Amino acid sequence: MIFKSRISLLKSLGCRYSSLYASENVFSEKNIKKTVAIFSGKKPIKMIPHEPIKRAGVLIPLCFVDGKVALLYTLRAANLKSHRGQVSFPGGMQDITDKNLEETALRETEEELGIPKKDIEVWGSGNVIVTKRETSVTPVIGRIKGDFRVDKLKVNISEVEDVFIVNLEDLCSPQNLGYTQFRGAFASMPVFNGGKIRIWGLTALLTYRFLDSLLPHQGYSHSIKYLNPVQVYNNKTNIR
Repeated sequence: MIFKSRISLLKSLGCRYSSLYASENVFSEKNIKKTVAIFSGKKPIKMIPHEPIKRAGVLIPLCFVDGKVALLYTLRAANLKSHRGQVSFPGGMQDITDKNLEETALRETEEELGIPKKDIEVWGSGNVIVTKRETSVTPVIGRIKGDFRVDKLKVNISEVEDVFIVNLEDLCSPQNLGYTQFRGAFASMPVFNGGKIRIWGLTALLTYRFLDSLLPHQGYSHSIKYLNPVQVYNNKTNIR
């Protein structure tokens, strides 16, 4: 009897855990408002001491695929001048014709993937992340309307080499979460291993901040450790 009770409890907890990622919860009006409030309230991140010289907008695209909520990622083409071969969200540099960074993100998404802005429900924007490349990046949250299919996209192969999705359960599974710290870096960065391609760098940081806003703690908990950089002076190891 006790054994059966434990099985029932585990099943109940599993159902509750899975329901956290269900579309009716994620896409509810209450959760959308909560997500935008938390995401927009996160502090800006500056990786350089001076003001950036470029501005960019990227879309964090939610989609509904095979009954599950997922995030869409792109792999940048190998021939691009910057960030070639890296996993990213659709987006790019602000154009003089763009009224704001939200418009930049939507325009670039249509140019890269052929998704018109009328097919994207914009939730809101977050605070900037200023990169070491002197670019201020504004993230825009948007849901691609309807049932999504990657094979229906009109991918611009001159900019995008591949497109893939990762559902929320895989993104948030503890076994797929990690972190990395570059040599001499001022902070550790999140890493996601649950998708077709490892997600790291700025895209992982945006994913981390977004999931932390979208889901409750029991649905997403990503522990990131920081190790003091090690310096070697005259064959002696010093920790800063």
